[in-house]
Amino acid sequence: MQGKERVLVIAAHPDDEVLGCGGTMARYRTLGCPVRVVFLAEGVTARFMPEQFNTPEVIAKSEKRNANAVKAMAALGIEADQIFFSERPCCRLDQVPLLDLTKQVESHIRDFQPTRLFTHSADDPNVDHGVAHRAVLPAVRPLSGQSLRAVFAFEVLSSTEWNPLKPFTPTVFHDITDSMEQKIEAMTAYEDEMHPAPHPRSPEVLRALGRFRGAQAGLPYAEGFALVRGINL
Repeated sequence: MQGKERVLVIAAHPDDEVLGCGGTMARYRTLGCPVRVVFLAEGVTARFMPEQFNTPEVIAKSEKRNANAVKAMAALGIEADQIFFSERPCCRLDQVPLLDLTKQVESHIRDFQPTRLFTHSADDPNVDHGVAHRAVLPAVRPLSGQSLRAVFAFEVLSSTEWNPLKPFTPTVFHDITDSMEQKIEAMTAYEDEMHPAPHPRSPEVLRALGRFRGAQAGLPYAEGFALVRGINL
């Protein structure tokens, strides 16, 4: 990885980005690479009924999640002006025209000119995660002059592994040995999303997955990705 890389992360909800590629984002920032994170939906309304969305309680929880995201990204070295939030309700992206989401992704590709893009796995059972993947594909279609040289899909603990018939199979590994603890620190910023082990969103399980993916690549710790498309990697 070189300093000329520009990294765009398209995530469904705040916390998916840390779970999916937090260590990798931290490593890119250490190398001086610009990183931008775009959320397609907010992260709490799935726990409430639609008639509750505009209540003070739900609004406060959503604002807290976004504030936690800023803290999490700071732990990874990402500036607040490179974080883009959405007010779309959580787990209802399938009710949004896919073209609208694709155009949003396209606008960030034009503006940011990324060389590498990270997003969700196609087989993730979370509805928003799957929609995010489908929205990204047409946005990264191979056109002349495209800045992107690689598109990767990531896994999200307590979601991707819920599809046992189509387990996540990484084909590319990024060494996060030096940024594993930054990933833990960033995830801890999402205080309402962390739980004691053996919950998947616990420090112990995050490290266990990092250790397992690392073992698959001969590294102490790694994050695994499925390569969607790559050019001259």
